[in-house]
Amino acid sequence: MTDRTFPHDTYITAVVNTLTDVGLDPADITLDDCDTRGSHCYLRACLHFTPEDTYGVDAARWPDGLLLIWEWHPGIEAGEAERGPVWLWAKCLPDGSNGEPAAMPVPGAANPVQVAFALAELINKGEPGRRRIGLWNGAAVLDAACEAWGTAEGSE
Repeated sequence: MTDRTFPHDTYITAVVNTLTDVGLDPADITLDDCDTRGSHCYLRACLHFTPEDTYGVDAARWPDGLLLIWEWHPGIEAGEAERGPVWLWAKCLPDGSNGEPAAMPVPGAANPVQVAFALAELINKGEPGRRRIGLWNGAAVLDAACEAWGTAEGSE
């Protein structure tokens, strides 16, 4: 991960630990803050899965790997995501880029088991799973921390 701390660190760590427990170990994890067209910041976590046996990704279906992305947007800029967290996925392409991210059918603060289920279904069947398990037990703390971060970013 990164040396800098972000409001979503604890949640993403819980998700990564759950993914690892079920054999879906990310090859790379990036936590950061980004900006939308240079004007409004948002939080992001990007988990990269590659088609080696270690990472549980089928090379026939995902020859260049895939990304599991978590983002929290301030919902300020027109045309951007609504305020709050969202899970996305994208297929990695041979040139090192990725396809357009698509929504995962899980809440932005989903229980890590639900995230793992949705990802396992995506990896194995090509479509993310839709089982509803509920929110992560730290969802309220995550939401408050992200809101505080968003307010602080908006005042700069």
